[in-house]
Amino acid sequence: MTVVRELVVLANPDQGSATCLVCGNEIPAGAGVTARYGDRILRFKCPGCVTRFEADPERYLAGNVSGCCGGEHAHSPAGG
Repeated sequence: MTVVRELVVLANPDQGSATCLVCGNEIPAGAGVTARYGDRILRFKCPGCVTRFEADPERYLAGNVSGCCGGEHAHSPAGG
């Protein structure tokens, strides 16, 4: 299955907080980016997490998280 990048920066405070599938860090309400995988829209902390997910989606869907960006996420368009 292919990951379709639709890197949408969330800016809606109504979007609840979540946990990134890749790095395991909390994504604050209204923050993060999304990508479509099959019929699912997944939320990630930053574009770097999406890139890691693309490399091995089944690993992350199985719950195997890894560190990302040294915990900084400074390059996140969501600013978080």
